[in-house]
Amino acid sequence: MSVSADPFVHVVAAGAIAIVFARAIVEKSSNFVVFAATLRDYRLIPEAFAPFVAVCLFITEISVVALLALPETRAAGAVGAIGLLAIYGLAMALALAAGREEIECGCGGEGQIVSWALVARNAALIAVAALVVAPQTPRELSPYDQAQAICAILVFWLALAIVEKTIESQAAVRRLRAQSFL
Repeated sequence: MSVSADPFVHVVAAGAIAIVFARAIVEKSSNFVVFAATLRDYRLIPEAFAPFVAVCLFITEISVVALLALPETRAAGAVGAIGLLAIYGLAMALALAAGREEIECGCGGEGQIVSWALVARNAALIAVAALVVAPQTPRELSPYDQAQAICAILVFWLALAIVEKTIESQAAVRRLRAQSFL
């Protein structure tokens, strides 16, 4: 017995992951030097390679968004997204395991500090991207389905913003508590 997902799920999952990476691309392109410096802070690659790796990751993120945009290449984009999210989650987990809890995640945006909550967020995003790779039932999306998909993607974007603000607030509280005992 094979399990397949409705095309609506594929479209919403692809749109949600594309939004995540598109936002990161915009944020990283506005301050690329900071992104390269953040990669150095992880101490997982030689410092001299950080600018090159930053460019490679940036180009890969752009490719993921482009691939997710077309139905024919959507699965490849989702696989790329899964790979990037796994690499980013692993890097954060390694930094946390090494006791480096005060570095920025490098996700783009307002400089979130690495945390296990961000690692969990990446795992959840991997699960969403995996829905794009799942087999699809043959069904045409109606205009009503398409409108609902757009709304669902926007709701996902807002929910992600809420989750990220919550994670950011928890990190700020953690820093304040650590400073109050000095």
